[in-house]
Amino acid sequence: MNLHQLRIFYTVAKLGSFSRAAEELRISQPSVSIQVADLERSLGVDLFEQLGKRIYLTDAGRVLEDYARRILNLVEEANSALAEVTGEYKGRLTIGASTTPGTYILPRVIGAFQERYPQVTVTLDISHTRRIQERILRNEIDVGVVGWEVSSYNLEVQPLLEDELVLVVPSGHPLAQAESVPAKVLRDQRVIMRERGSGTREAAEAALRDSGVVFTPVMELSSNEAIKEAVASGLGVTILSRLAIATEVAAQRLVIVPMNDVTIRRSFRVVYHRDKRIGKALRTFLDMLQAWMQTPA
Repeated sequence: MNLHQLRIFYTVAKLGSFSRAAEELRISQPSVSIQVADLERSLGVDLFEQLGKRIYLTDAGRVLEDYARRILNLVEEANSALAEVTGEYKGRLTIGASTTPGTYILPRVIGAFQERYPQVTVTLDISHTRRIQERILRNEIDVGVVGWEVSSYNLEVQPLLEDELVLVVPSGHPLAQAESVPAKVLRDQRVIMRERGSGTREAAEAALRDSGVVFTPVMELSSNEAIKEAVASGLGVTILSRLAIATEVAAQRLVIVPMNDVTIRRSFRVVYHRDKRIGKALRTFLDMLQAWMQTPA
């Protein structure tokens, strides 16, 4: 077993395809097949099985996938640490974010970071809070920015920014002209919400539940942009971050309707593994992120 074989095996496992792994690694498909076969032979186990046209990890393959991920991440971390000895900023920085900070905050900060340190490869993975937490715990992500609570002792959490979630309706909606409404009006509305696991969804439901307001969404969507388009098209109302709707409100496509008996607030948090080595690149990015939050808009 060697690192070259592990990298090929892990890429096949990650993509679920020998041909796609070959494309990503920029080698031929026969080379991928040969290296995986050599690895299986040296370990004395089958790592993949084929069912129809698809391949799946065997039990042994799933065990090795976990170790391969950790080993390759440690190799990447070692290379970055050695580069820092010479004063270089290079390597890879993988950032995870829930949808709102990932869409409306981080791209600007990442852009500024890349201008200063173009030799660092930055990857941004946008998903819901639960998935980002899981990927940090598996050391697949260096740092996350999420919009709801995390639940593991192994995660270090730092506050970043306060956010407010608001009731949003289309411009022609009967509630659009109201100065304010009680939260219970949601029971009579077609409410469109983010999917379960989303920080927006969990923060909204927790605050409304504490106020005695429970409802069943008529539609669940995994994208703020899709929700905004659905609401603007008259399909319902929603609860979203002020950050997510600023452009549409300015264009008068959407209207914020204040709720007079419920205020829904949450904190965006920076999250990383408690045992994570904070190298120069990651520390610089975190410092830039905090500085950006303190800069007036």
